[in-house]
Amino acid sequence: MTFPTLAGRALAAAALTTFYLAAGATPAAATPAAAPLAQQLQRAEHWRGERFLAWLSTGQMLIEAHTGRQVLLERLASPAAKPTVLTPLGDGIGVALVPRAGTAVLYPQRAAGATGWQVLAGPAARPLAAGQTLIGRPVWSVGGHRVALLSPVPHGNHEAVYVENLVRGGVPRLVAGALAGRWRLLDWSADGQRLLLVHDAAPDAESLYLLQLQDGALQRIPLPAARIVTARFAPDGTAIDLISNENSEDERLLRLDPQSGRVRVVSAPSPWGVRRFAASPDGRYLAYTVDHDGYSRLHVRDRRLKLDVAVPTLRHGVIETLRFDAAHHLAFTFQASRRPPRIEVYDAGSGRLQRWRAVAPAPPGVGLARADLVHFPTWDRLDGHWRQLSAYVYLPPGAGPAPVLIVLHAHRAGQFRPGWHPFLQFVVNTLGYAVIAPNVRGSGGYGRSFRALTDGMRRNDAVRDIGSLLVWISMQPGLDVHRVVLMGRGYGGWLALNCLATFDGHLLGAIDVDGIASLNDYVARAPAAEQAFRRAALGDPGDGVMSEFLRRISPLGEVARIRAPLLMVQGLAGDPIRAADEQQLAYLLRFHGEHVRLVTDAHAGRRFATPAGRHVLHWAAAKFLQAQSSRRAK
Repeated sequence: MTFPTLAGRALAAAALTTFYLAAGATPAAATPAAAPLAQQLQRAEHWRGERFLAWLSTGQMLIEAHTGRQVLLERLASPAAKPTVLTPLGDGIGVALVPRAGTAVLYPQRAAGATGWQVLAGPAARPLAAGQTLIGRPVWSVGGHRVALLSPVPHGNHEAVYVENLVRGGVPRLVAGALAGRWRLLDWSADGQRLLLVHDAAPDAESLYLLQLQDGALQRIPLPAARIVTARFAPDGTAIDLISNENSEDERLLRLDPQSGRVRVVSAPSPWGVRRFAASPDGRYLAYTVDHDGYSRLHVRDRRLKLDVAVPTLRHGVIETLRFDAAHHLAFTFQASRRPPRIEVYDAGSGRLQRWRAVAPAPPGVGLARADLVHFPTWDRLDGHWRQLSAYVYLPPGAGPAPVLIVLHAHRAGQFRPGWHPFLQFVVNTLGYAVIAPNVRGSGGYGRSFRALTDGMRRNDAVRDIGSLLVWISMQPGLDVHRVVLMGRGYGGWLALNCLATFDGHLLGAIDVDGIASLNDYVARAPAAEQAFRRAALGDPGDGVMSEFLRRISPLGEVARIRAPLLMVQGLAGDPIRAADEQQLAYLLRFHGEHVRLVTDAHAGRRFATPAGRHVLHWAAAKFLQAQSSRRAK
């Protein structure tokens, strides 16, 4: 039984959703027996820490403070100063944009599954480009009076660039209105005349462009198509600094002459890729991080002396948001599996590392599990040896063998990194599960060739990697291979469902969070500007052979083989096509007599990015995992 039209799917989904919302579990507070679990989950969600966002031109720091029950945007003048609250935030934002001059701030605000931007230039914030749909991050002009933004063109495979003058006000001015495909805004030149953009034609086939603001002329920079993580105009105003795998297996930090296309490698030789970078305003220092099997390694180079500067080692964690101020202070956020995010400042002149704190943190490591890096052999060989894949393992206290939750990351070329994951700590310490987060083939962080291992007809090879992980689990005395649950969001949800079909009888169940039930629909019904990129990444549904392959490996094509208990959590404010496909899958599984629970949130998008949305997801997952932990697979 299928519903080929969107209207038919929506009708079936509405009936199914009504049933489950009526018959589903009552809220946690309504049942006394559930209160301890609900309270422990609430404590896990209300953590304390801070994230660095930006240096203001005044020398003060802009931070995101998590105080336990609130998230605040604050200004911090020094390590010992009392922070000034600028505005409460509904949730963590992770990024704020400030101009090189001026004190205005741009920060994202998520609502109804979409992300808009707020301008804070006085006592109250206001929306940027009110009424327009925005794509990606806007960019500031150097003086802080103008903002460039990207918006989709209605009913077409195009995107448009606008400039909003924050001083004069009025409607944003159209600069370029016929950019075909998917684009990203990266930077605004110091002379105010050009914008730097990247065209995402396909994975590992992205190109840099300069857009002249005066006449809208678009000029491609003579650089071979490659993966471009980010790029910015260098402080000298002539060159461009970028992270790319141009002519390389891994991402490197490069300096590019935009006129000749000549490229010089700046980062030190490494078997691992560069993740992010920052240049000091005067151009003397350049800092960058290397993704070392998920961990961050910080490097600082003195361009004047042409040598690498010794940097204190921060072990077993992840570094985010590098920025220099005018006095050569490098600020960044550091987090680890047992440490909530904190702010560190490295003085390039003295070589000292100092912590800036706005929130009194909980004692580090108390009652928290460490994420240990392991490697396991998979089913194919590389250079005559079994290929080794990486995974991070959290072990619960007490004697085993423990049930296992396998967490699958959300993006095709994503990567699990051992940062701060409070819900996983709750799963380990409260529910007693071991958590394993593998980076299967196709993941980012391991080079161009590794990312390509699931291209085309090899997409399902990632499922075989999970089979190899199950074999590895069976050999670990502290883990119970008969009590394994999968959990994935987005692409990870598709992978979890496919594994449930492939390894029927060997898994207790799965948690599918806004997964992909139909790969054909995911590509063919994507927003127009996104379709070409998804076709290149996943395959073309217009090709008969590929379409049949995508249908066969999609959960909607494997309904008869999915027989283990399943929790499906769906945000209805995100992609309506994906939501309809997922709800159709839930209906069909229920029709075939399988145990499926569908939880929907009308206000959540596909990321469940708000505190309320996350709580819906976490509570449903906690109850499902608690129920499965006493069962055993065949």
